Amino acid sequence: MRTTRNRLGIAVVGGAAALTLLAACASPTPTPEGPVDLGDGEPGAAEDTSITVAIPFPDITMYSMFTLATDLGYYEDEGLTVEVITADNVTAAVASGSADIGVESTGTVIDAIRGGVEIDLVSGHYCRQNFDFAVQSDVKSVEDLDGTSIVLAGTPGDPAEFQRAQVLKEEGWDVSSINAEVVYPGPGSESWTEFFVNDKITLQPFYADDRAALEEHGANIVVESLRNWANDVQIAGTKWAQENPNSLVRFLRATLKGTDFMTAPAPGEFPENAEEALDIYEANDFDVAELRESDSVWILDGHLACPNLYFDDEAWDTTIETQKLEPLEFDDEQLVYLRKAQDLLGLDNEGPATLTYP
Repeated sequence: MRTTRNRLGIAVVGGAAALTLLAACASPTPTPEGPVDLGDGEPGAAEDTSITVAIPFPDITMYSMFTLATDLGYYEDEGLTVEVITADNVTAAVASGSADIGVESTGTVIDAIRGGVEIDLVSGHYCRQNFDFAVQSDVKSVEDLDGTSIVLAGTPGDPAEFQRAQVLKEEGWDVSSINAEVVYPGPGSESWTEFFVNDKITLQPFYADDRAALEEHGANIVVESLRNWANDVQIAGTKWAQENPNSLVRFLRATLKGTDFMTAPAPGEFPENAEEALDIYEANDFDVAELRESDSVWILDGHLACPNLYFDDEAWDTTIETQKLEPLEFDDEQLVYLRKAQDLLGLDNEGPATLTYP
């Protein structure tokens, strides 16, 4: 079974590097202050009926709410057509207008907003993250890692490195207490696993599709943990959102319905719509043979999602704290579109419940 990867390291740049990369995307003209008044009751007709959503890489489970909402007719019901594309830098694609909406790592979005890039964080995407770690077979404690090379992230500067070190410490594997060399084999976990099975590193984070190779090598799985930390979020260009408020509300309402279909009856329980969802994935040319054999409640990765696409200042502050970012106050007005869509469906913006790692 494929478990969603924590992609905080994809196209993540911080500080001056982020400003350099995204400066060209910042609008040179002032943007109207604040979101528009959405009024009461049903939203008006969609202004922009063709919406492009940018994602950083194809993954049928992580971005399945868009596929489900399309095939189940939820976007069509809102008068929308939605095209999903991949982008090397989602934030830049949205800020430049190449995409209307995007899914990007929370830390990247915070740094971009801090740098003046005109994007709005319009909703959550995944409200939980799983943290799994493997060590070599002869490693029994953190002291055995002393003098060895370990991986915490694929590239230097990836904020996920801080989160992973924190989780390891909380789970009794405090790597700051020993003298280990942190190395960066590249952004993909397949390269980490290659280093691991060739005995070049002694510890690595891993994802579900790495597990088979690690177990065949004889690795010890020492940490499997789930945290209520925002992973990715959905963003929109500030100007686009203000010019297309009804489109955005309608898009979010349909996406909420797709997310609910994926997570029903509730995150952490076996998804009641699993077979229908897998049929839809397969019809969209994704290989689901391995997923069909799974009896795990994680089969659709719905345990990582909040059906209400939750996000708030607490999720923002937690990201800043766990990724060791510079403090920045959260602008709650960005969520006006989400709250309107939630209200239309009778949902609140309650945060994620604590789930037991299966």
